[in-house]
Amino acid sequence: MFKVRISSEALRKIMSHVSRPYEQIGLLIGDVNGGTVIVKDAVKGEGSAGNSHSAISPESMAKVAHAILTGRLNGRIVGWYHSHVGCGVFMSEVDVQTQLVLQQFSQYVISLVIDSKTGELAVFTYSQPLGMIQLPVEFG
Repeated sequence: MFKVRISSEALRKIMSHVSRPYEQIGLLIGDVNGGTVIVKDAVKGEGSAGNSHSAISPESMAKVAHAILTGRLNGRIVGWYHSHVGCGVFMSEVDVQTQLVLQQFSQYVISLVIDSKTGELAVFTYSQPLGMIQLPVEFG
């Protein structure tokens, strides 16, 4: 298991984005240092969103990758975030499948889930053989 640190600026961007009345999704940008995932920035996803789903378009993923490669974003994709509207923080089956796809590229990929009505927040990753686990988070 590893630790997660989320910068104040990244958290501010996430909170602003998920304040909408339907599910939102985005990518977490940062680095891994000494077994700690450090989230420095957040980029809202362009794609589809509704009351109980959200998806990032392939074009949005390509834009973020291009911004990283050209130095407009500092770091790499270290995870993704999404909101639930009033139903708590958990990983649905679709969320788990999304996490597994992203985690193919690195074991240090996280999923931040936030309930936009309550402000409750949790960070998850997939661990063999435990399955989905919640990770400790530091802010600042």
